[in-house]
Amino acid sequence: MDHDAERRYFVEKVMDFVEAMEDASDIQLADDNRVLFRVEGRPFEALAWIDKDSDMLCITTRTADLPVEKFKEAVKLLQTNLETCWEYCVAVAAVEQRYDLSMALFIGGFTFEAFEAVIHNLLNCAEAIETSRKKGT
Repeated sequence: MDHDAERRYFVEKVMDFVEAMEDASDIQLADDNRVLFRVEGRPFEALAWIDKDSDMLCITTRTADLPVEKFKEAVKLLQTNLETCWEYCVAVAAVEQRYDLSMALFIGGFTFEAFEAVIHNLLNCAEAIETSRKKGT
């Protein structure tokens, strides 16, 4: 299997899907198999992770700058207050003064509807984190 050709195909497909979204803007193709874009002003990146060991796309967004506590406390906050996010996010990481939220889509199930659902789930999760931090919970 030609992983480079498959990776290029899915990067192009991501570009097509992003361009088809009504609220997407600032669409850029990076040199390293990433598509960078914004939805509702929030930055996203989609990375084609296709090689002999992996066959997925990883989509990541981030929260606005927030006070970031110790990581264990941040994880507990997410588990307690953001059950929906916890169930659907593949990864949550404290980075500088924000949280990065990521979800993966396996290429076997990569449709526009699945892609758009990931984008909206991540948007909702990031907004929920920002809202809960602003309330001081």
